[in-house]
Amino acid sequence: MQKSKRIISIILALILAASMLTAAIVTTSAADSTQVYFDNSAYNWEEVYIYVYGGSDSMDWPGKPMEKGEDGMYSYTLSSGGNVLFNNNDNGEQYPAPKAPGLVIKSGQCKILVGEQWMNYVPSTDHAYCYANVVSGATFASESLGVTLGLRNADKGYYSVDGSPRTEFTDGTTIAVGQGKIANTKVTLDIYATGADGEEVTQSYTYKKTFTESKTTISAASDGHTTEAESTCYYGTNPELQLGKYKTISVDGNLDDWDSSMIIAQGQANDDPRVYMPSSMHENPMDAYALYSAWDDENLYFMWEMTNATYIISPSDNFAASDEARPWRNSIPMYLALSIDPSKQATGAAIGTNKDGSTYINPYVWGSESNAGGTSYTTHIDTLIVFDSNNSNGGASIFKADTLADDGTYLFNYDTRIPIGVTNFQAQDNQNGFKIKFGKGTISETIYGVNAPKGSRVMGDNLNPSSNFADFYDLGYKKSYGYFYEVAIPLTKLGIDRSYVETNGIGAMLALTYGTSSVDTLPHDQTTLDNANVEYSHDPSTSHEKEDADNITVPLARVGALLSDTKINEPTLEVNFGADRSSGQAANTALTLSAESYHSTGSVNYEFKVNGTTIQNSSASSVSWTPTETGKYEITVVATDSKTSVESTKTFSVGEALPYVPETTAPQPSTEPTTVPEPSTVPEPSTEPTTAPEPSTEPTTVPEPTEVTEPSTGIVGHELGDVDNDGKITIDDATLIQKYVASMVELTVEQCILADVDNNGKVEINDVTLIQKYMAGMVESFG
Repeated sequence: MQKSKRIISIILALILAASMLTAAIVTTSAADSTQVYFDNSAYNWEEVYIYVYGGSDSMDWPGKPMEKGEDGMYSYTLSSGGNVLFNNNDNGEQYPAPKAPGLVIKSGQCKILVGEQWMNYVPSTDHAYCYANVVSGATFASESLGVTLGLRNADKGYYSVDGSPRTEFTDGTTIAVGQGKIANTKVTLDIYATGADGEEVTQSYTYKKTFTESKTTISAASDGHTTEAESTCYYGTNPELQLGKYKTISVDGNLDDWDSSMIIAQGQANDDPRVYMPSSMHENPMDAYALYSAWDDENLYFMWEMTNATYIISPSDNFAASDEARPWRNSIPMYLALSIDPSKQATGAAIGTNKDGSTYINPYVWGSESNAGGTSYTTHIDTLIVFDSNNSNGGASIFKADTLADDGTYLFNYDTRIPIGVTNFQAQDNQNGFKIKFGKGTISETIYGVNAPKGSRVMGDNLNPSSNFADFYDLGYKKSYGYFYEVAIPLTKLGIDRSYVETNGIGAMLALTYGTSSVDTLPHDQTTLDNANVEYSHDPSTSHEKEDADNITVPLARVGALLSDTKINEPTLEVNFGADRSSGQAANTALTLSAESYHSTGSVNYEFKVNGTTIQNSSASSVSWTPTETGKYEITVVATDSKTSVESTKTFSVGEALPYVPETTAPQPSTEPTTVPEPSTVPEPSTEPTTAPEPSTEPTTVPEPTEVTEPSTGIVGHELGDVDNDGKITIDDATLIQKYVASMVELTVEQCILADVDNNGKVEINDVTLIQKYMAGMVESFG
């Protein structure tokens, strides 16, 4: 009996094991089944093809046809994960864009593409799903963000903003997110839908509303610049009038000696030329973020931070998003351009002596006319400190513009160069007291840049406040992703001393290259991006920017002291104002109205109003407010310091969020300050300027002139280049063309003709450069 029980137990155990094995096999098989769906209603392609790469299902282009189901969705089953692209059988359309990375799907997942939303999906007409057309993480600088809500397999859904009561919506409803809320805060959007299966589906999104304060800018005519310092969208030259510090720095590959008070030029992350080519993110990032400076009795010091946003923007580019992308992996030219004597104008050309005693002239210190690479200067410089990214080049040198050319400009002299390179790479023994160290790390507490992947960037978006800017730390960026360099240059080798730095000051610019031409500078000059979306002559997957000719026209950053003719343009009082939650909150919800002031003089008084009635008037920058009835409220703050008063007014809806109204058709009032008058006469400006349109990616073709013989703009009598029709060619004309190329302003037909100074039928950045050269006397005429 005992033996039979044992046999039965063994049989039962075997049956149980077999059943578990079968279950495991079934489960594994289900997990490995990977489903891809495509909603064609946003594309209306006659044929829908799927292309897969990076897995066992990899296909030849254009891929394979997807099957249309009874629900109208197109589907395809994969055996494993991979990268997915959709196209209309190679008939000219695809998503994502050509050469952009595919949408990632992992083994066992089921995903659907709806518009541009790649989301988890349950393939059932009984199961609802909902979505927003703006991806989570997007930022916006306007008063509100227009978000269109979508539904499938449900007649209605519900949304909530910042925890507001659920509000019903139907497919295609556009709502205003962030209305009435104070900027520099996050806004949450939750969407709900329930299908016939009774299961509620939720999608959550987070957006960031931003406020960018105006910057103090400086300008000095004696430095020769023809383009004003870039101060939009986080760029800055001598921010807060910082000029560096008197401090001894240990050039040891550590950041301990540096702090933010030494920043003399601020850049952006993710603005190197790679990002404007859909397939060039595989290269090393040469992306300058911040330039620092210091000096003591012996040396002039610089440190610069470089970012690598590839980790966030394009992690699938395994090389660039890894330690292998460190800039010191290869020997890549870098340099510092200095203006020690601002009366000298060096174009970038250099002179030297051949072995036979003859003289030769190169158009650039490096580069050549054959590859059109190199950098020239309109802004005054007279010293170049040229070295390489891994400190292995023994030819690194200090070049001085000490030879006067026939045209009155100065030539850098190869014969008088001061060697600063190494004589032994292992020993890192730089010559003539020059020191350089590098390492991984970042001290900046914010890393701002445009949060957009390759294939979606638009030329000029780094200068457009409406671009999707983000602090990359919020997206998972780590300080260890960045790189830094620090250098020491003996003052005696520059022909100056501490007193000269502190009394006269010097100008400074960092330039990073990828061979011969600059690809990023601090201070930022847009010349380093003017050919970013053009193919490199030796490799169409990368950018022509690394071989084009760049001309520097912006002011250099100042170290130690400003020039004597410097004009300081300080912004007046500005205020960021709003509630702590977005419109749409329920009645009797406790809210806080807050104001943040910038550029104030002395203490600030804040008068908070609701529907014109003052609810608090004191130095307190916030006040509690609990609306008791549904409806629209006008909330206001009047901020007043010792010189200026500024008012900001917004509409706040209680009970239901306001419908979205594009600001181009209904602009919000501005926050322009006014001189403080008597309290009873303070005018009532509003809060938001009209959002600038997205910049164009292509040079604009000049319209054909009309048959009118005397255009209304008065083109008759004006010369080529006089775009603003004021009778003379100035920097204002160049600036006007730049804004037109970036779609920030419109030009008339006649103005386009005047702007096309190279007569190629297009208004583009080259016309700006020609005007700048004309003003600098580098060209005598156009045409």
